[in-house]
Amino acid sequence: MADYDYIVIGAGSAGCALAGRLAAGSASVLLLEAGGSDKRLTVRAPLAYAAQMGGPTDWDYRSAPEPACEGRTIPQPRGRVLGGTSSMNAMVWVRGTQIDYDGWQLPGWGWSDVEPVFRRIESHYLGGPAHGTSGPIRVTRLAEPDVTSTRWLAAARAAGVSDNEDIGGPDLDGTSIAPVTVWKGQRWNTARAYLPAALRRSNFSVVTGALVHRVVIRDGRAVGVEYEHKGRRLIAGADREVILSAGAYGTPQLLQLSGIGAADHLRAVGITPIVENPAVGTNLTDHPATAMSWDVHPEFVGLSDAQKPQWLLRWLFRRTGKMTSNAMEALAHIRTRQELPAPDFQLIHAPSYVNLQAMERELRRASSVLQSYWTPKSRGTVLAQSADPHEPPEIRLNTLAHPDDVAAFVRVVRRTREIVATEPFGSVITAELHPGPDVVTDAQIEAWVRSSVATTGHPACSAAMGSVVDERLKVRGVAGLRVADASVFPCIPRANTNAPAIMVGERCADFIESGQ
Repeated sequence: MADYDYIVIGAGSAGCALAGRLAAGSASVLLLEAGGSDKRLTVRAPLAYAAQMGGPTDWDYRSAPEPACEGRTIPQPRGRVLGGTSSMNAMVWVRGTQIDYDGWQLPGWGWSDVEPVFRRIESHYLGGPAHGTSGPIRVTRLAEPDVTSTRWLAAARAAGVSDNEDIGGPDLDGTSIAPVTVWKGQRWNTARAYLPAALRRSNFSVVTGALVHRVVIRDGRAVGVEYEHKGRRLIAGADREVILSAGAYGTPQLLQLSGIGAADHLRAVGITPIVENPAVGTNLTDHPATAMSWDVHPEFVGLSDAQKPQWLLRWLFRRTGKMTSNAMEALAHIRTRQELPAPDFQLIHAPSYVNLQAMERELRRASSVLQSYWTPKSRGTVLAQSADPHEPPEIRLNTLAHPDDVAAFVRVVRRTREIVATEPFGSVITAELHPGPDVVTDAQIEAWVRSSVATTGHPACSAAMGSVVDERLKVRGVAGLRVADASVFPCIPRANTNAPAIMVGERCADFIESGQ
């Protein structure tokens, strides 16, 4: 059995940041990742990310049937690859606002604590002092937005949404072309940002294709990790700490597989309880999303011809053209009620047809607006279904279970229609495809929302600070075990969760390095 000082489980947004930071010191670090290499066209070419859905780089989870969404199961794509979901997301960089982090009311996690960490992470196109200029994460503005995206922004401004060049937070209100983690025409994921320097060091090891079965706990302390690699069961020892960075679905499942959770549930699925903590796998929160779409006049091609060989060749040889688009090109952060303290929706314009329920982006001529709901009240669960780590957890989002969430979507559909009808975008479109011109009453809009709502891909909060872990990310009841990923958020921020997840990985490294 090989021994390391630290073992990090999951090479995703937080895991790569944490492992890279730890490896910069003298401690020995093992990073375990269930997926494989991120050196793939579908990862590196920004527009190709949708082709990963359901493929070898996707955990390809689905929710249990959702009672408030017509009993549908909702796809839950998650990256199973170096970089995790930072290798298959839409690359939008939004950090959140001050009231999100101050609202957590946790020592060390207010905006004044996390804002310097975000700056340390960034090499941002806007520069200082609001942003970092020498961090590992490259943040740029989308270089070649489609004309329909710039027209949509102009329409949003004409319809009363403010202009905001720095839309990534803490001032979220307004419109802008999307800030993205794209560098020189390629996706800039956390594996590219943090791992190359670590891999040059003798104290760092990464094992891909490693499916973790459980954390080994002895006498109340995490002492190692049992994992499967190339058909063999292996155990790696951790002399100092094990850190779970397996994401909002993987982390609570692995805690439960390791005997940490609600004892009755663990026994029911054949797991011996070690630490009673009924909060593990509860409080699951996501940003639910709908997608409206419109037919457009023939001259507005958008991304509908992006599969033509000319665009692939242009990307391969010059790293320019339509393959550098993240598809989610323009943002508007809005308040659907004026009295709200901050925006409750992120509207995203895509110059293509989007079907969230099928997790497809059809390259046909159309324009879509996604509506991502930032402040849902519905909460779900992530529960291991058996002691077998190959069996995915049961994911219950309970999307739209709270009536306030439904009312918010009704409001945003109406507001989106106002923006889309405004010039210079009104003359782009010809007809509304979804939900369609016949869907006009509150009841009709609600029925459409329930039939089509899906996810923005931002699951979080399922191993939250304050209940599962403390404010230094230590798992309650087990020494030498921490969690560092989006599952630790006590409440989901108004953000695309990639940036906050990386921040958590960096904060975890800070705690470990300072002996906290």
